[in-house]
Amino acid sequence: MDSLLNLLVFASACSLITIAFGYFSEDRKKAEKIIIFIVCFLWGVDSLFLLSEETGFYKDFPHLLYLNQPFELFLGPLVYYRFRIMVEGKMRFNRLTIFLFLPGVLAVLYFISFFMQSPEVKLTSVGFYNLEDGIVKSIYLFIMYSPVPWFIFCLILAVIHGWWMLSKKGRQMIMHKKFLLGYNFLWILLFLIIYIAIIFKNSLMLKGMILMINCILIFSYYLEKKYVDFFLEMQKDSSETRYKRSMLKGIDTRAVIERIKELMSMENIYFNENLSLQTLSSILNITPHQLSEILNSELDTNFKSFVNGYRISAVKKRLTENPHSGIMETAFKCGFNSKNAFNTAFHKAEGMSPTEFIEKNAPR
Repeated sequence: MDSLLNLLVFASACSLITIAFGYFSEDRKKAEKIIIFIVCFLWGVDSLFLLSEETGFYKDFPHLLYLNQPFELFLGPLVYYRFRIMVEGKMRFNRLTIFLFLPGVLAVLYFISFFMQSPEVKLTSVGFYNLEDGIVKSIYLFIMYSPVPWFIFCLILAVIHGWWMLSKKGRQMIMHKKFLLGYNFLWILLFLIIYIAIIFKNSLMLKGMILMINCILIFSYYLEKKYVDFFLEMQKDSSETRYKRSMLKGIDTRAVIERIKELMSMENIYFNENLSLQTLSSILNITPHQLSEILNSELDTNFKSFVNGYRISAVKKRLTENPHSGIMETAFKCGFNSKNAFNTAFHKAEGMSPTEFIEKNAPR
């Protein structure tokens, strides 16, 4: 039974690491790819290290002992920002970022002296209980036992923040997806059980929980694909809610610009060929004159050029991915309503015709 469990933990960890690299082939934002990759890769590698500690395999490679330990403190903050990306659609670094990542940074710095020790000395320090210096021993033990509570704290913080970022409608959407609420509570429960297993040194329970977490992370890869539209709706709701709150204090130019870019990149409203200055200003709850002034003063552009920029980028992306697709058919799908308007805007932006662009970027 124990040998089978070891094999399953090893296989699931390797699968998770493989999936981590697979995320780079996904059509996602770069920041999101990096966060997901680090979370899956870090936990996958950490699973292998924990398995080696439980099976005594580390004795054959003592120079790698506890190499994973301080980095476990990064899992909580990474999951926090992963959760925020799911709800908000983007990364937002602030003072809280420093607070959440600081324990991991300090732990890595503190472990440097241990990493530099010889393999023989490391083997005499397994568990850190035999260290003579009480303060040094206490710090090492604190670092060893703090990742799980820190992870749970970060996850709860992410859930609270996500709930606050959504409107009443967005919260109702989540309440209708009860499995999502259960999913978050399941994570907390699993890591609590892992913490209990570590404290009471229950190897079978620990490996069982590691296997379950690996399987859930692998399952999450497919879960996100299945509910991609739901998560997009949440992102739209949080974006709109955040914008409305910022506008309660008056016109916030930075918030207006951020909201415009979110409408373009997340909701692709430029696909609507009837999108006008009046329509967009109405969505933003400002006047057409105010919107025009913000675009001119802050982005040094006008409404038409701003929207056409997104449309041309979308056309270029589609023509590059599928050069055999019809040029005008693609242009119309991306929001242009006439051939003349499209050709003029494309040549102005790229300095060449769409046909020349395709020939230049055609695979050789």
